[in-house]
Amino acid sequence: MPLDAYSSCPCGSGKKFKWCCQPIHVDIDKAFQQEAAGQTEAALRSMEQVTVDHPANPEAWGRKAELLYNAGRPEDAENALQKAFDLNPTYPFGFLLRGSFRRAEGEIPGALLLFRKAAEHYDPEAKGLLAQIYTLIFDCEMKLNHPVAARAAAQLALRYNPTAEDLRQGVDSVFGEKNPNLIAAARREYKFLPPPSTGSGERRAAWNAALPGTGPGKLTDAVRAFEILTRSDPSDAAAWYNLALTQAWLGNSVAALESLDQYVALEPDENRAAEAWTLAEVLRLGQGMEDHADTVEHSITLPLKNPQAFVDALGKLDQEGLLAGVRVNQEEGVLTGVVLEKPGPALTPELEAKQSPKLGAYLAMQGDIVRLWNTSKQDLEQVQQLLRERAGSAISESYPARGPAKFFDVLSECLIFPRLGSEAELEPRMRAHLEKFFEEAWIHRPLKSLGQVPPIDAGTPVLRKKLRGVIRFLEECAGLTKFPYDFDRLRRKLGLLEGAAAPAPEAVAGPDIGAMGTPELASLAVDALSDAQLDQAFVAALKLDARELAGKFAQTMTTRPARADRPDRYPQFNHLVNLALAQGDSTAALDHLNSGEKDDCEHNEGRRRNDFELRRGQILAKSGALDQAGDVFDRLIARVPTELKVRGAAAEAMLAGKQPGKALAYAEAGLAEARKQNHRDSEGYFMELAGAAKKQGG
Repeated sequence: MPLDAYSSCPCGSGKKFKWCCQPIHVDIDKAFQQEAAGQTEAALRSMEQVTVDHPANPEAWGRKAELLYNAGRPEDAENALQKAFDLNPTYPFGFLLRGSFRRAEGEIPGALLLFRKAAEHYDPEAKGLLAQIYTLIFDCEMKLNHPVAARAAAQLALRYNPTAEDLRQGVDSVFGEKNPNLIAAARREYKFLPPPSTGSGERRAAWNAALPGTGPGKLTDAVRAFEILTRSDPSDAAAWYNLALTQAWLGNSVAALESLDQYVALEPDENRAAEAWTLAEVLRLGQGMEDHADTVEHSITLPLKNPQAFVDALGKLDQEGLLAGVRVNQEEGVLTGVVLEKPGPALTPELEAKQSPKLGAYLAMQGDIVRLWNTSKQDLEQVQQLLRERAGSAISESYPARGPAKFFDVLSECLIFPRLGSEAELEPRMRAHLEKFFEEAWIHRPLKSLGQVPPIDAGTPVLRKKLRGVIRFLEECAGLTKFPYDFDRLRRKLGLLEGAAAPAPEAVAGPDIGAMGTPELASLAVDALSDAQLDQAFVAALKLDARELAGKFAQTMTTRPARADRPDRYPQFNHLVNLALAQGDSTAALDHLNSGEKDDCEHNEGRRRNDFELRRGQILAKSGALDQAGDVFDRLIARVPTELKVRGAAAEAMLAGKQPGKALAYAEAGLAEARKQNHRDSEGYFMELAGAAKKQGG
């Protein structure tokens, strides 16, 4: 279709076609018509003549490069395109063309960079081409898991071409509520914050100059404007937010995170700050952000020498109950499924029925290629080892990789596949598992999103705001997979649940003590608690790492008569011992130990005697009474000679006390016993202890 003489020239110069490249496009069009007719060589000769006749016009070289690439001569195409850039380093069509080359080769990040350069250098009046470029940017950003940048690009494409109904419908589909792959924070249409109501006339003028950057093709101008605003007034929270948003729209997620960090620190409203940090969590899941993310996807590609042997191995795993959700797409020839983590041995059939194997890895097989992936690198590698053991020589060399996790995979480490008698058992089993995961494990995990601080320790105002955002992000991810967990339980545990009043002492029989956070636990009237409630409070405080509070509950528990149904009170006495040691009071620690050992003999038939004695030896060694400690360890080893942990504890105690000779003797005796038991892990442990003792001079 002939170009309008008064339309913007496709070369991107900003001139009208009539006064720019129209004279040479007659011959260029002739060459492409010849190509369309299958006359490739004739087309190339025609294009060669165009470059001879117009050697100083970059459009001639650019179109020659396009024709050469279409003819399957990519190296020659790159050489021709380079000549165009030599003539005009900002040749807009050249960036678009080179980006198309990279995209065809699957090099998406490089293509995206070139498309953005093309959008930057094309004249704003070249609306048709800019709509095409931003559609390409949208496609690339989605492939890189950058939904915020992708939506911004799609909106720009629609502004340049409002009649593109296919694009409009595609955007509505991708960012609509029915998309099962994107959380709300990734689908949302983000908007600039208004300028502060206070401020000089000069600053308001600067804001007004920045805000038009929301128009087509002006995002880079907006970035520069907001950078100036934040430099001139670093306390302007709205300017930092708008800078972050513009950087995110441009796909510059690292810079956007830094700007959001500034905004969250300045924003006094915790909910608005949390919303911004939820956006930060979305950005962390993009490609190129793996070093900044708490969750990444680890994958292993396995070429197969014998696909049928591998399928046979999968069949055996299925028989063992280690394969789940197997599906075969006949049209695409793809087999998918889940390899489960091999559970430990169960002592009885009843205990085996209660096991809930975890996700080992997702699996996809197409032809002679298998791909495994999981957010847990350790679990993934264990599955690879299991498959190699079962499939043997059917598997060739492996190729590991790392990339962004999908939103619905963020909580895949929570997945369990319980062995159930009925479907009705699934939800309560899953809910209990999730409560244990979030409230006992996750809260103690250092997070990059919190500056490597665990959620339980996020006590500063800024970290509280960020923690709210992290939990909101997890809640939205859990919503994709319909996980049956109430995240208000987690907020309550972490003191983030607004309006969570402490229970009145007279109503203490009703509340779920195990779900309480530290402030609520601290407000409990200890003397009014039943024995069972005290036990719950003690466990809850330990899970929250509120050690002093747990000590208060333990002290009360140990002064009450022992419960007939729960006579073992070693955990409480041991906690009091540890608190005393933390305060440097070994005498008090031994007093608690003696009281605990006496209580165990009187009420628990002395079942914990060895545990108490082991702690005695450790305490004596730590206090410097190494000879007495040695006597305790020796008596205990004589009593339980096969208990490897006792020998290890004795060696460690002597190492800490600078007694290398004694440490070496314990380590070597432990090594011999470990070899006798064929306990590989313990062998390595005792070898390390022996090596350390020798370095000390043992």
